[in-house]
Amino acid sequence: MFQILINYSGLSLGETEVINNLFEGYNIYQFNIDNDFEFASILEIEFIKDDEIPFFDIISIEKWSFLIEIIKNIKKRRGKKGLRFKLIITEIFKIDKEHQQPKILRRVVFILNQKSDIDFIKGLERIEISIENLDEIYRFHEIKEEKITNNSFDKHKVQDSQNNTRFFIFNEDIRKWTMIK
Repeated sequence: MFQILINYSGLSLGETEVINNLFEGYNIYQFNIDNDFEFASILEIEFIKDDEIPFFDIISIEKWSFLIEIIKNIKKRRGKKGLRFKLIITEIFKIDKEHQQPKILRRVVFILNQKSDIDFIKGLERIEISIENLDEIYRFHEIKEEKITNNSFDKHKVQDSQNNTRFFIFNEDIRKWTMIK
């Protein structure tokens, strides 16, 4: 199972067509969303995939690189008003094909809202590295949360550790994607 959800605001017809053509052959669902007056445009792309298949086995590195170039061009055309970009990778697993819907195993959200072209582009280019290292990132944080949970009697922390969504923002000072809770 593989689907792509695209939410956007302030993109031209040509820009949306280029993105759609890039993912021709995939199940694409596209929605226009409300403007955010802080940014000239908004682009949110969610990839929904089976957890057993690596991301870059579904999206070839060539298509990924082309998508990054498209987003860079959109950002440059927006100037100082900028582009808010969100990339979501949702991994699902199937419990029973006949009786139940697929369940979300984990969701990773990358939020890029830097106004500076240099910082935006650097963050955009470094998403690929983070995607390649997602399994290691998850294992590290699961071990860390397990230690916190085992050393604490706070029930709220135990419930928080069950959350399957991780948010990342690009920290332009250290030029890395950092996880936020």
